[in-house]
Amino acid sequence: MTIAHKLSTIQKADNIAVMSQGALVEQGTHNELLSHGGAYARLVSSQDLERATRGRQDETGELSDEDLAEEDDQHFRKLALKRTVSTTGSVHAQHDEPDVTETMGYGLLKCLVLLIKEQPDLWYLYAITAVVSILGGKSLTTCTSKHRSLTYSTTGGTLAVQAILFSRTFNVFQMTGSEAVSEGDFWALMFFIVAIVNWFIYFSLGCVCNIISQKVTRRYRLELFQNTAKQSLAFFDKEHNATGAITSRLARCATDLQELLSANAGLVITNIVTTVSCSILGIAYGWKLGLVCTFAALPPLLLGGYYGIRISTKLDEDTTKRFSSSAAIAAEAVAAIRTVASLVLEKTIIDEYERRLSAVATRSTKALSVTMFFYSLTQSINFLAMALGFWYGGKLVSSGEYTTEVFFVVFIAIILGGESVASFFQYSTSISKAIPAANYIFYLRTQTPKSDDYDDYSAPKKSQDEPASVTIDSLEFAYPSRPRAQVIKNINVHVPAGKFVAFVGPSGCGKSTMISLLSRFYDPSSGAIIINNQAITELNPREHRRRIALVQQEPVLYSGSIRENVSMGVIESAEPTEPQIEAALQSANILDFVNSLPEGLNTPLGNRGTQLSGGQRQRVAIARALIRNPRILLLDEATSALDTESEKIVQAALMEAAKDGGRTTIAVAHRLSTIKDADTICVFQAGKIVEVGDHASLIAEKGTYFEMCKGQALDKATT
Repeated sequence: MTIAHKLSTIQKADNIAVMSQGALVEQGTHNELLSHGGAYARLVSSQDLERATRGRQDETGELSDEDLAEEDDQHFRKLALKRTVSTTGSVHAQHDEPDVTETMGYGLLKCLVLLIKEQPDLWYLYAITAVVSILGGKSLTTCTSKHRSLTYSTTGGTLAVQAILFSRTFNVFQMTGSEAVSEGDFWALMFFIVAIVNWFIYFSLGCVCNIISQKVTRRYRLELFQNTAKQSLAFFDKEHNATGAITSRLARCATDLQELLSANAGLVITNIVTTVSCSILGIAYGWKLGLVCTFAALPPLLLGGYYGIRISTKLDEDTTKRFSSSAAIAAEAVAAIRTVASLVLEKTIIDEYERRLSAVATRSTKALSVTMFFYSLTQSINFLAMALGFWYGGKLVSSGEYTTEVFFVVFIAIILGGESVASFFQYSTSISKAIPAANYIFYLRTQTPKSDDYDDYSAPKKSQDEPASVTIDSLEFAYPSRPRAQVIKNINVHVPAGKFVAFVGPSGCGKSTMISLLSRFYDPSSGAIIINNQAITELNPREHRRRIALVQQEPVLYSGSIRENVSMGVIESAEPTEPQIEAALQSANILDFVNSLPEGLNTPLGNRGTQLSGGQRQRVAIARALIRNPRILLLDEATSALDTESEKIVQAALMEAAKDGGRTTIAVAHRLSTIKDADTICVFQAGKIVEVGDHASLIAEKGTYFEMCKGQALDKATT
């Protein structure tokens, strides 16, 4: 069961059902329907190119079934060849282009200096962050009781202050009566003061860092998108710059910088200050135990924290990799659920998914046994450090060299402080992610395309409203991703202003590449494209594209209403009037359909226009192009998704618009009936033009174009 607009593909069907307005109007074989002279015959007549070739048919006889089969075989071989070239082309692209080095090679310190240096408006916020972070790890504590006055300056952070307070409270438990109550109240007040100070410090740090993170994220995400959008199409042709990869970078890079330059930066500073201050406090209070704990216990604690974080991260990465195979099966099955259901493959997919999960479980069990041994070792180091501290501290207390208070100050400051400080390494992932993110941002700034005048929003010049003549002079081109494969070879074409020129030829011959060059998506390797005596490479890309409109074979519509999508075609910022929109829709033969919708022009199209059929999407795209009133209209298989009747009407509208001499039309087509009225037809083959002329003259030559017309002949029964 086949659906087709191109009738030559279904003329040998056993049964052809002709539908109109949702109803079946005719049914039968190709010859039967032609003899009826009804709707199908009219469709055939619209696509028929055989009349011009009938002279040759009379001499050689009508095409035999074998000839038609051969034509079909050639057609499908060309399609297969195109797919093969497309696939192998991407492989060659990988070998032809240099290694991907999207980095400047900057280290952490240089990245931080450059990032902070270019944000002078945030310097005062960074200063506040630094001061608050240091205050979080540095304090001056004055404690006074009715029995004694204790004034001491500590360079310990919150943990250092806690160590001193805890050691003092131990003496309270040796007191009785009112003295114990009074001392207990005093030290409880000290803890309350520490809580208030901590609340203020971290509240200030959170507020300031949140402001920084929002500004940093907005700035660099906007810059990333701007610099990405400015790149030439050669940038997007690279495999590592696919849509998903670019989208991921836009979301990830700014967030990675945000983690480093906002709250995490403050916490990193706080942890560093705390590590140093706790060590200094411990050595100052009791140098023997302090030195032992600092140099014998603290390093293993820090290393344990570091390797614990690394092992956890690696475990997550390994798990993700192991499950990627099964995840790919699930993603493909869900994305192609219609195909899976139509082929009754549900059980096969589930069995394959289960098999891959079982394999993952087997491999994971072996790997986890080794990983967990080292992970458990990192988790036990803190108790080993405690054992060392209690053992040596107990000896010093038992010998009378240290009091209990001194022991607990040193022990709590270094050992328990070291445990908390080990969490510093959980921010190492932020650092490791932020460095490549910053390098990619700096790298993208250096990738300035040849046509980098995108910031020029000047008004269109008067010359852009004049009819445009196009001259293609000795044009040659190879895609940057495949520099050794020349796609366009010595093309010379002159298109007078207001004329209709068509490019035809087999798939992969360079027709669509010509449209890309005319749109200046790429610059030619050699030669020039000249419009009104000026090479387009001398123009601002915006200035050039203001006077052209492009309708592609696969049009892209955006989420929004029909009105919004058509209005996007207007060059100036002013909104088009409703009569302008309706006129464009009428020219595209879709106004009646739009008016029949409950919401009319305000009908939402859904994501990528999925609420419309392929032909309706293409007509909206044509309306979007026509509302620009372009001087040059580029059509790349623009009517391929339309039915014959709609195509005939749209084609007539396009031809009518071109008759006033104000619009030059350049079209690429496989369906030759759409371009047989063109002023000039250029036949491409292997990147070269092999024939030039109008339809009648090319038919008379009985060359390549004649053979193409013969392959699309439909009126065999009436020859």
